[in-house]
Amino acid sequence: MEFYAHTVAGYQGEGLYTSWYPPSTTPKGSVVWIHGYAEHSGRYEAIARFLAKAGWGSLCWDLRGHGKSTGRRGFATDINEYLYDLTAVWTYWRTQMPTPVVLAGHSLGGLVALRYRQRYREIWTPAATILSAPLIQLKMAVPSWKKLLGRVAAQFFPTLSLPSGLKPEALTHDPAEAQAYASDPLVFRIATAGWFAAVQRAQTELWRDLPLLNEGAYFFLVPEADPVCDSEATKRFFNHLPAPKKALLTYPDSYHEPLHETFREKVFEDILHYLNSL
Repeated sequence: MEFYAHTVAGYQGEGLYTSWYPPSTTPKGSVVWIHGYAEHSGRYEAIARFLAKAGWGSLCWDLRGHGKSTGRRGFATDINEYLYDLTAVWTYWRTQMPTPVVLAGHSLGGLVALRYRQRYREIWTPAATILSAPLIQLKMAVPSWKKLLGRVAAQFFPTLSLPSGLKPEALTHDPAEAQAYASDPLVFRIATAGWFAAVQRAQTELWRDLPLLNEGAYFFLVPEADPVCDSEATKRFFNHLPAPKKALLTYPDSYHEPLHETFREKVFEDILHYLNSL
């Protein structure tokens, strides 16, 4: 199946790699995917091809500092940079995407999607928002020395890189998928102090602005064995979400990446079922 790649000009001139997977049958709509931290949009090819066969196109793109996009690896001064880039990507491709258009984000991408819904709904209101293990709160332990160093460095040396602590075996039970992640040349294993501080600010603002999420539809995919993001915090967020249309689906045995788990075909089907219900 063919896909179409293009580099879109993002905020501050960053080159954002994008790829469009058009529906291969009667179009039903489109999904804009936002990947997680330290990975890239190419890891969403399987779900994109699955949905294309069912009539749903997928627009995948690499966040700045990730994958084939430009920018310092793992660095952002503020989450808003990702939001500005998302606007640029959506604006470029929107005339080619069948409606309705759904926004979907995994992990960091989930945090970005939620902040976008809070801040820029006057620019674009997706038909629905799908959130896979959103980075509402970290679960993986961050050593005290790294937290202290990160706070100091965020002020005086925001580009300082430290090991991220993300391990392939924390993402999936599938050894082949974990190995593919470990050997992927576009995956990196550091986090910058500036990026970590930006995420912490965004998480605080996410809860502060929760009342703004009072319209639209939301679908949460929560891996309950997730060692990276706190699934209980995600459930609390969902319970307080004021949106009139919301649904939550849990995967009790899933690690951080349901889309790469041993039972990913079921996850694909769950997403498709939700999309077809819109």
